[in-house]
Amino acid sequence: MPGLGQRSLALYLAATAIAVAFLLMLTPLFHDGSPEYPAWQVLNWFMAAGVAVIIVAAFRSYRAFGDGDRATVGYLRSRLAFYGAIVLAMLFFWGWFWTLNPESETGAAVTSHLVYFPAMDALYVVLALGAARRLWSGGADSAA
Repeated sequence: MPGLGQRSLALYLAATAIAVAFLLMLTPLFHDGSPEYPAWQVLNWFMAAGVAVIIVAAFRSYRAFGDGDRATVGYLRSRLAFYGAIVLAMLFFWGWFWTLNPESETGAAVTSHLVYFPAMDALYVVLALGAARRLWSGGADSAA
């Protein structure tokens, strides 16, 4: 049975994933075309904490399966979640640190972010919801 801490982290990840998904879909409806994205500037701080939780949860799942039977779905799922979390962390923190530098937001960078950030945000949503499900159902020892 997962504890209150695991359930709280699961709720946090699910909430941030839902917020990212909705903001990703709704940004084109309200954005004024400027290089500033104030809603994302706030949400990125919550996503940074979420990425850290995803990495820890994925690592715990990775370690729980050890070098056991490599043909099981749980083993493969734990590996995919762990390596996906590493890719997410590299992409997220590279892009976020880039946006924190006020001189980096020039024409080519802003244009490339139109493709880069939606892909990274989609990866965050998928991995955060997967980690939330694992944490909610029992943490690292869960094959789900």
